[in-house]
Amino acid sequence: MILTGGGGSSSNRDTYCVPVKDFPDESVRRAARWGAYIAINWATEVPLRLHSSEIAEDGSPKWHPDFERWITTENKRHRSRRQDEQLRTTKVMRRMRRSHPRAYEVCYRILIRHESLESTTEWLNERATRNEVELPPGRDRHYRDKDTLALLMAGIDWALAYW
Repeated sequence: MILTGGGGSSSNRDTYCVPVKDFPDESVRRAARWGAYIAINWATEVPLRLHSSEIAEDGSPKWHPDFERWITTENKRHRSRRQDEQLRTTKVMRRMRRSHPRAYEVCYRILIRHESLESTTEWLNERATRNEVELPPGRDRHYRDKDTLALLMAGIDWALAYW
């Protein structure tokens, strides 16, 4: 089943191909819709450049204006509603990274880096093997695609609860 998230675009960035037979259709549709919304806010919040090509007064590289806005909150009263939503999304994702690192990693890889569910599952399995984590009883690998999808859906639900 192919689900299209929000954003009004039909690009690959808003489309998720996921195995949904193990989850209720409404839950998967909700995760895809809100996942796309969170991804848009999260991706536009994170600055792409740390420094501009200019030199600051003290001789150090000057911060890029986007990065300066991102790390300072002094100009909060001049923010638009859209910027407040982006900042809120970033704060929620930072909190998720601390409290639920697996769900955060899955959300980051799928929503921001636009990796497929299958490649994210493979990455999780490689990481678990590299860290010498024991296999669950009766299984030949640590994560299946439905496990990764469950982490994605749980991460999105967690983000919405704290957003």
